[in-house]
Amino acid sequence: MYTVIITTKNNAPTIRHVLSSTLTLTDKYDVELIMVDGNSRDNTPKILGDFAEKYRDYFILVKILRDPGISSSYARHLGFKNSIGDVLIYLDGDTPLSSSFKYHLERELEDSDLISPIHECVPIDEATRVFNLFMKTVSYIQTETTTIVGKVVNDPSILPPARIFKRRVLERMKGYPLSSRFFGEDRIVTAIAIRLGFRYKFSTQLKLFKIDEPGYCSYWRKHYRYAIGIRRDLSLLGKNILRGYIITRRLNHINVLFPLLSLLYAGRSLVVSRNIRNAAEVLLMKYLIDLAMFTGDLKGFIHGDK
Repeated sequence: MYTVIITTKNNAPTIRHVLSSTLTLTDKYDVELIMVDGNSRDNTPKILGDFAEKYRDYFILVKILRDPGISSSYARHLGFKNSIGDVLIYLDGDTPLSSSFKYHLERELEDSDLISPIHECVPIDEATRVFNLFMKTVSYIQTETTTIVGKVVNDPSILPPARIFKRRVLERMKGYPLSSRFFGEDRIVTAIAIRLGFRYKFSTQLKLFKIDEPGYCSYWRKHYRYAIGIRRDLSLLGKNILRGYIITRRLNHINVLFPLLSLLYAGRSLVVSRNIRNAAEVLLMKYLIDLAMFTGDLKGFIHGDK
């Protein structure tokens, strides 16, 4: 049996799409649905309740849990502790499943214990369209390098974080790690699982959609806060586990002065899309992201780690 755990907070504009996407699994599998609301202040709790009432018979079990909004890690841990499925699929309140899960999930789990699906951003405006191009480029690069990185560097913290876990993985770890408020929980649990010897896969067959806020400013804010989170929100244990990722992420600061990485991403985008305009847009998006993260990291450094 599969358990889908949706952790959500103030996702009224997108949560309906996420909930509806879970129905694609119920056509083929026994599915338990657990929704963990983080003390939302918008209409999210009502949407969860209405969906549960309307579609309860499609699932083996449906649960709505209330989380005080402590952290994503706590919400995911709460979902795991109240689940009974053999395989757990974690979704955010803005990340729907694609139909690929219906057709490929069972096969992908045959030789893996935890899986990182590829992500595709829903292009709802110009900024999200460009970011979707950027994410396709990232997936292309990850497909090229994941196996090599895993063997050569021997540091699982830099691998794409997993969202699908066989139950025995989280049972071995006593549940989802209770770490930071804003950063690192998915990467931490993935790195720990790989170090414990569980089989990791970066899947190009399974796809999650991401419904981002529109506008370039939203991407600036997101990555600016993300960089601050690396400094302020990680425990010492988390920083040690994710050391490889943090070092790699901060090496990207060089791109702000010497945009060689932007050129590399543009080149890979050209291979994927065969479109010069797309390549130029990916170059600028990569630079915007690295500049935002450099600025956030600098602010965290100036004000000191908390």
